[in-house]
Amino acid sequence: MLSVVDANVLDVSHVRTNPRLGLTEAEVELHLETKGPAHCAEVGQALRVAGYTVMN
Repeated sequence: MLSVVDANVLDVSHVRTNPRLGLTEAEVELHLETKGPAHCAEVGQALRVAGYTVMN
């Protein structure tokens, strides 16, 4: 089950040419606005559960 966690998206950028990425991969950097540390952790966990790698 996909969890919906609201966060405001402030900026999105992506890289597809980094040598460490596979041919079908892209690195996406999100700048999100959250309601505080607990909400930030909740957003990160929801992204992980959805299958994304989260790097802080």
